[in-house]
Amino acid sequence: MNHWDEKFKHEDYIYGVEPNEWIRSVFNDRGDSKIALLAEGEGRNAAYLATLGHKVTTYDFSKEGIEKTKRLAGSKGVEVDANLQDITIKDALPSNVYDVGISVFGHVPAEGKETMFSNLVNCVKPGGTVVFELYSIQQLEFGTGGPQNLDMLFSVDEIEGYLRNLSADVIELKEIITMRHEGKMHNGKSAVIQGKILKR
Repeated sequence: MNHWDEKFKHEDYIYGVEPNEWIRSVFNDRGDSKIALLAEGEGRNAAYLATLGHKVTTYDFSKEGIEKTKRLAGSKGVEVDANLQDITIKDALPSNVYDVGISVFGHVPAEGKETMFSNLVNCVKPGGTVVFELYSIQQLEFGTGGPQNLDMLFSVDEIEGYLRNLSADVIELKEIITMRHEGKMHNGKSAVIQGKILKR
């Protein structure tokens, strides 16, 4: 059983069942976009987006997380196509398929970060959008959630470097200090990087 299966094997949703506030602010109207969520965990964002009418597919490394995603979606009367996948493997996702790609706190080992971003951008059709929220390096000061490993956190400059090698135009990319209350794992003052990217 991997690290994430261990975390997700309990009945409770450790990150809660409500969507991330950045995702809620970007996606608040009904729609029918094809959306891919990478490292979606227990499915809170996926279930929310499906209730808005979107066609939602998730990719996650945890079998336990996938089962919880399906249960949460079912409890809301919607379906999510949840897939077991390591998003740090090159070309792990189909190319140019989705209207939107999303990653919320998709923190992976340092050697997989660039590939994760490549998969996130490349799975989206030209003209589509990529949206993400990730903990920044400053989050270590707050200790209110996220990895305690510096190499798994991000800086704006680092993300800009990954995006330079991809067919991507930055619409918005900023580091902010905000509040996050997401289950028992994310609670309090938080340093996050929010991004909205246009796929060329």
